[in-house]
Amino acid sequence: MPVAHGTRTPGPLWKRLLWFAALWLGGLAAVGLVAWTLRLWIG
Repeated sequence: MPVAHGTRTPGPLWKRLLWFAALWLGGLAAVGLVAWTLRLWIG
């Protein structure tokens, strides 16, 4: 039985940290954009 392809070793630490930071900043920007839009919409 061959091993599934999803069991690769993770990338280097800096790459994982970069992905984490990018996703965290993206989520933060999305929340800020929604809050800003609601503030403008509600008045």
